[in-house]
Amino acid sequence: MLLIPLRTDSPLRRTPWTNWAIIVANVIVFLISGPRGEHAASSTTETFGLMTRQPELYQFFTYQFLHADWMHIIGNMLFLYIFGNNVNDKMGNFGYLGFYL
Repeated sequence: MLLIPLRTDSPLRRTPWTNWAIIVANVIVFLISGPRGEHAASSTTETFGLMTRQPELYQFFTYQFLHADWMHIIGNMLFLYIFGNNVNDKMGNFGYLGFYL
């Protein structure tokens, strides 16, 4: 049986604006650069993915916004929404953004 968490039991003390902004940014990047055929996806991955042989500095920030398909982004954003809200609450907005990036 597969269990999908819906929330945590920890109440939030403040609104997790940074977590919500990261989720929106991930979805926007996915919609803009989403899978449009094998060639386009590999071009996007080569440009913005973290290349192990010759990494560029910007790739250390852009790779985490790339997702392979709908199930990948839905699973990641669900996890980020459920657990990221509490982490954002504990670390604060700037601390959480630094932690995520």
